[in-house]
Amino acid sequence: MVDYIDEAKDILSGCLFIPKEKISDDADIHSVKGLDSLSFETIILEIERRTGREVDPVELLQMNSVKDLARLLERAR
Repeated sequence: MVDYIDEAKDILSGCLFIPKEKISDDADIHSVKGLDSLSFETIILEIERRTGREVDPVELLQMNSVKDLARLLERAR
């Protein structure tokens, strides 16, 4: 069974260069340190690489939390 919360935190950690332990399950994605347009694009590319599906950037913009990202990953599989 895939832990989508853990995978979402892994993506954010890798793309934003911050320790995964510093990202809470309920973290507001837009307030996570280091999130800018370049890292946003990196997150999109990483999601697409992991899921094999194209991500609509608008869909990512509508996310507010790590849990929202986890749900997106789960729907993509």
